[in-house]
Amino acid sequence: MIEFFIAKKHIFERKRQSVVAMFGVAIGIIVLVVSLGISNGLDRSMMESIFSMTSHIIVTKNGKSIENYREFQSKVEKIRGVKGVVPQSSEQGILKYNQIHGSYVTGVKINGLDFDDAKKTMDLDEKVIYGTMDAKTPTEFIIGKKLFDDLGAELGDEVTIVTPKNIQITLTIIGVYQSGYEEYDKTIIIVPLRVVQILTYGGDSVTDLEVFLDDIYSADKTALQIREETGLSTSTWKDLNRNLLASLSLQKSGMIMVFSLIVIIAGFLIWVILSMSVKEKIKDIGIMRSMGFSSKNIMRIFIIEGLFLGVAGIVIGLMISGVILWYLKNYNINEITSIYNLNKIPVEIKFKEVLLIIGANVIIVFLSSIFPAYRGAKLEVVEALNHD
Repeated sequence: MIEFFIAKKHIFERKRQSVVAMFGVAIGIIVLVVSLGISNGLDRSMMESIFSMTSHIIVTKNGKSIENYREFQSKVEKIRGVKGVVPQSSEQGILKYNQIHGSYVTGVKINGLDFDDAKKTMDLDEKVIYGTMDAKTPTEFIIGKKLFDDLGAELGDEVTIVTPKNIQITLTIIGVYQSGYEEYDKTIIIVPLRVVQILTYGGDSVTDLEVFLDDIYSADKTALQIREETGLSTSTWKDLNRNLLASLSLQKSGMIMVFSLIVIIAGFLIWVILSMSVKEKIKDIGIMRSMGFSSKNIMRIFIIEGLFLGVAGIVIGLMISGVILWYLKNYNINEITSIYNLNKIPVEIKFKEVLLIIGANVIIVFLSSIFPAYRGAKLEVVEALNHD
């Protein structure tokens, strides 16, 4: 195809400008792909940290205590897709700890769980980094790492818990858990279920059932089945984290819009380079027209030239992005990971997003190419040959 060879000749004649155009597109691709990969990874890491301590569906009885909860637990666990159910009773309280320099007092949420169910369903024992969660007495509990460090406590130390009803109980620290979400690690203590039942005079009942699923995105469907099977109320992780999810979506959309400006600038760069090429090649265009080249042939030459520069830039950008993301995923960057309390920067690439980025760039490059190409194609033979 003669248009292709002429377009290639134009590109190699203007090597410096061609390289600038390709790397302009490549930089736009790199910024978008790398930022999206890190953003997706951080979002996934945050959600995994949240789900490490919270369920995918919460089953309640309209604010009332759930009696015969073992019966309901058995029914829910038989539903397809349910990984397990953990009975829970919660209460707010104040934690007091006697330090060398005085007492440390802070508000906490007291989560009473069936430890055996929590190990099986939540893998809670795997999150215990110091000590154990094998409580030998009901007054032994586990505490979040952040709160443990703030207290300056040691395993085996005792703390006092005071409830809103002014009921006090002394508990012993036997383990320290780390969820990966600092807000939980400094505000939630986990005690045997019986402790909260005693503190709240709840008898053998629970405030809710924590349901964990094999696939979190089936939560709405499973929640409907639970309501039909038990007659209880349900709230899914989407309901409980609606504001957080909206915030993450808005943040991501804003980031894409800002970084897309770089892609648009790269398209403008191609437009400028092709416009200069058309201006410089006016006499050549006149010669080609006199040799029988049609307006469409001329237009194809410059469109091919622009698309070649754009596609080459996209390929280069994707290759460099892949290398950067691979490095970030496999190697620790202390300056960043120490700030965000991460071992490594989480990375997640979604194939649909990459295709969308490629498609958007191709469209922008094509639109940037078509206007200079049209300008060159509409030149008349006499006008082009007489141009100085």
